[in-house]
Amino acid sequence: MIKAQIRKLVVFATVLLALSFFACKQTSPPKAGNDSRLKVVTTIAPLYSFTKNIAGDSVILENLLPSGVGPHEYSLSPEDARKIADADILIKNGVGLEAWMNKLTDSADEIRGDSKKLILVDTSEGVDIIDNDPHIWLSLRNAVLQVKNIEAVLVKADPGNADSYKKNTADYISLLEDLDREIAESVATWEKKEFITFHSAFAYFAEDYGLEQSAVIEGSPEAQPSPAHIAEIINIIKESGTGVIFSEPNASHKIMDAIAGDLGLRVYSLDTLETGNLVSGWYISKMRANLKTLNMALGNK
Repeated sequence: MIKAQIRKLVVFATVLLALSFFACKQTSPPKAGNDSRLKVVTTIAPLYSFTKNIAGDSVILENLLPSGVGPHEYSLSPEDARKIADADILIKNGVGLEAWMNKLTDSADEIRGDSKKLILVDTSEGVDIIDNDPHIWLSLRNAVLQVKNIEAVLVKADPGNADSYKKNTADYISLLEDLDREIAESVATWEKKEFITFHSAFAYFAEDYGLEQSAVIEGSPEAQPSPAHIAEIINIIKESGTGVIFSEPNASHKIMDAIAGDLGLRVYSLDTLETGNLVSGWYISKMRANLKTLNMALGNK
């Protein structure tokens, strides 16, 4: 109870600090020689990678979450408030992933007053959502929709660079679609189509390729699995005859190692891409690395 109250106070203080940033932005005159490019902020690494491929150096691009910090239950910092206060465009994943940001963004336009409005992009527009699962970027086909949503806003906000944005988007989507076909061709050779993961994150990926995420060890990042749930997982593993389970980077491996040790399973690591390097090629590189892991585990390659 006390911890919850402290968390609320911290959030409230952060929002108040953010409002002061917005107020300063509104009243301070522009400085001579300022960079005229759009200031764009993304919330997570996949969105940064998408936007970088579309915009290149035509915008000033920043990401909210530091490398190595996941989006679940994230708490805004004063630095985040500054980034949002200075931004022209804020690009989020949606599907509730950035609920910790809502109070700040809801107040942005009110505090800015007559100044330029903050453009908020929800990249989940047009995506068929599965059970309110926010991990839409783990589907390359959803990633294409997210990229198109980002492109549309950049073209409208910055028509002078529209041709560049459109060409870059087409080139990047071609790469995403090539990898999508490569994954589909690989999956078609697998005998096993069921898999068990640590984190409930791969429903969209599974749907794309006719796979079945038959069970997850940890239903949500903040919830420890109960003994009853672990027993259920063990039964599913025994019934499926699988010889592998999938963990993920930065996850606690105690439960996974215990289950694997008891049942003689091999443990592989699948990356949920919630955190990562802020470079243009990172997303495709990590999705390709996941394919390599899946091929080793399920395709015996």
